[in-house]
Amino acid sequence: MKQVCSNCHTDTYVNSFYDQYDALVNLYNEKFAKPGQAIGPKDDVRLDGRRLRLYWGEPSQQLAVVYHRPAREGMRSAVEGSDRSSLERLPKAPGGRWIPVSPMGIGEGGLELFVSDGHLAAALMSHADKLSSEYSVRVRGDLDESHLPQLTAAAARDPEARGRIEEIELTGGEAANRWVRLVTVGLRPRDLKRVFEDCGIEANRIIRTRFGPIGMDRSLARGVSRRLTAGELAALSDAAGLKAQPRRPSGARKPASSKPSGRRPGGRKGH
Repeated sequence: MKQVCSNCHTDTYVNSFYDQYDALVNLYNEKFAKPGQAIGPKDDVRLDGRRLRLYWGEPSQQLAVVYHRPAREGMRSAVEGSDRSSLERLPKAPGGRWIPVSPMGIGEGGLELFVSDGHLAAALMSHADKLSSEYSVRVRGDLDESHLPQLTAAAARDPEARGRIEEIELTGGEAANRWVRLVTVGLRPRDLKRVFEDCGIEANRIIRTRFGPIGMDRSLARGVSRRLTAGELAALSDAAGLKAQPRRPSGARKPASSKPSGRRPGGRKGH
């Protein structure tokens, strides 16, 4: 390696570099015969004469939580009228952070999904427009069955909304308020509000109750979260287009390559 370096640098520069390197990493010269060899919890690793404290823990598990977000609660920082943000209400995340998946805006409440794995979060976000979501929408004023086809058609022709309403039904209400359940694909709460307004209907509350395969329990109170089960995590990964890869036991050999070796039977190379 020194010979390679000396092609570009002077001998003084190369020797000074290796002197500094050898003085910094004691363990490399004192114990191991070649770089890249694994070290273990019992090894004494020192940098510039100081012992390094290395953490030997299990690999972090992939976790996710579903959270019932109150309306008017900030995602990352508290807003007026709320003492904490959504992220501050969650349990401590492995690895130090929770990543929100397809978060809603201020004024929109209901199901929020958080994952600890960046790869899973990115895959879910890229598939968000293809996953179905379910909403409960409270509207003010007269609303009957005749309005439902109008809402479905309004969503289909909306130039800003790149989605559709797959199911819609009235679910009750009292006085001047009515509730509607919708199953949508590719529509966010702001899109739904605009669709209702286009039909002359005021939507004054929108609650997300499902995102992809994950639904929000009726018993989950506002401001409370719960961890997803292993089965829910598997369904979430499948919805994101990720397939679980089987793990090889530690120290196991890789399977032999299926590529032809270039030799004919009998040991001769092919021409």
